[in-house]
Amino acid sequence: MGIKVGRIVKEFVFNSLIDQEIEIEIHGNKKELTGIITSVEEDILSLNIIRGELKSFSAGESVRIFFFFQNNYHTFDSIIVEIEESLLKIQHPDGVYKNPQRKFERIKITEQIQVFFTLKGKKVELNFPESRQKNTMAEPEVPEDFDFSSIQELNKNFRKKMSESVSYNQVRMLRNKIPSSYEEKVMVATGKIVWIPSSEEDFPFKDPFPDKRVITKRELVKYEESFDTPAYIITSKLGNLLYEKQKKKIFSEVYCPILYNQYIIGYIYCVNRDEKKEKISGELVDYIYQFSKVLSYSLQLSGYFSTETGGESRYEATILEMSASGLLFCYPGEELAKDLIIHTDLDLTIKLQDRSIVIGSRVRRKFKDKEFYYYGVQFLKLDPDDFNFIFEMLYGRPISADEEDRWEGGAPPPPLDLFGE
Repeated sequence: MGIKVGRIVKEFVFNSLIDQEIEIEIHGNKKELTGIITSVEEDILSLNIIRGELKSFSAGESVRIFFFFQNNYHTFDSIIVEIEESLLKIQHPDGVYKNPQRKFERIKITEQIQVFFTLKGKKVELNFPESRQKNTMAEPEVPEDFDFSSIQELNKNFRKKMSESVSYNQVRMLRNKIPSSYEEKVMVATGKIVWIPSSEEDFPFKDPFPDKRVITKRELVKYEESFDTPAYIITSKLGNLLYEKQKKKIFSEVYCPILYNQYIIGYIYCVNRDEKKEKISGELVDYIYQFSKVLSYSLQLSGYFSTETGGESRYEATILEMSASGLLFCYPGEELAKDLIIHTDLDLTIKLQDRSIVIGSRVRRKFKDKEFYYYGVQFLKLDPDDFNFIFEMLYGRPISADEEDRWEGGAPPPPLDLFGE
């Protein structure tokens, strides 16, 4: 990100920005403003906007600030507090950094992205996001009407029972698919069952199962908070989700993940609508959950996961940020960390929308906290058409000619490092 300036220097910088009326750039998600700081308070910076569409921004939105001062480019992150006509108020930042060291601004990823690469003869796949649950794949306890000797019969018997209990049911597999709906994303992120007993009431406030298999409303809120979504937007978003289901005559719904080790290979979908306006009971949710375990075990016995053999290792990770010149992802544990070291070169494949992009890359940063290892990857070789596609997807506009010769926030390129020293 650059070099963090001290507290006293930060105060001097902000006062100078006001005195000299230095223009600063405010970057949101695929949109930009230009303004001048008019006042600095303990918690708030006030800016007068002189260029850009201020109405496209909203309170609670995260922004990135850039400015040039005393022959150095500076940057910091903040959140919009209030908007009044041409006045923008943002939170006073904890830190200001000078001399950004990235080619392009890194954007937080809030959508599902799948990538993979080959490392030392092993195929390593990274899927966003990683499930927090894990199926140990021990032989499950099998109810009398579950016969996993035949997947066809197993599925047939399950669907027959479900047809007597719900309006519609289906097993949906996720091989080579990226979760797209909100319910799929939440289910994959948490590894838990999305259960809506009634769209006319609310999400469950408590998990009725001792093994904590159902996602509660509080967990939905925490999921949204992980993307820095403001509280008032979270409340509105969850309320609208239930309202849209009511409009579609969906009364009760279940998304139950099918777990294989730490992977979600698919899910069981059940819904009550139209004439069957009744809640899907906790007993039925438990039955669906037990079936998911039997189905996963049956698929393992049938060789459905045979592609994992042959010396290939599969990993899942969370991609946190991405720019037109690199990305940052995290992964728990030591297994990948032993092989993926600084200055490792690899061909990285990123799947964006319906496009598969191969990028020659190099691991530039690696650090850890109590839970995860973090890997910063720089793109070295990228097809021009693919680069333009990534740039427009991330920033919402084509790259300009002057951006080719400068770095993040307008900074000049750093000295060339040929040997990674």
